[in-house]
Amino acid sequence: MTEKKKRDAPISYRPPEALREEFRTRVEKSGLSANAFITHAIFESSAPRQVRRAPIEQQQIARLLSETARLHDCLRELGHTDGTDPALLEEAVRDLHEIRAALLSALGRKP
Repeated sequence: MTEKKKRDAPISYRPPEALREEFRTRVEKSGLSANAFITHAIFESSAPRQVRRAPIEQQQIARLLSETARLHDCLRELGHTDGTDPALLEEAVRDLHEIRAALLSALGRKP
């Protein structure tokens, strides 16, 4: 029978009730896992170059960005059908490009 290697017992942190919401908010804003956030706070090490997960806001912005691409494709398809006002279609595409530029800017990217 092979012996399984036991891991060290985890070190847990339970913030005081009054500070729990603030702790969760700070962890979310950092984009780090709770473990990485605490390690950085204690040892003052530099944060990793890339975070493991994006904050919720960035995930929503990225989803909206992908939706703008889908809408752009749909608008282009509508332009190929008869009876669609070309001026209205171009205005919608321009608006869509502005939305896309704003979303890219919110993600810190160039449009």
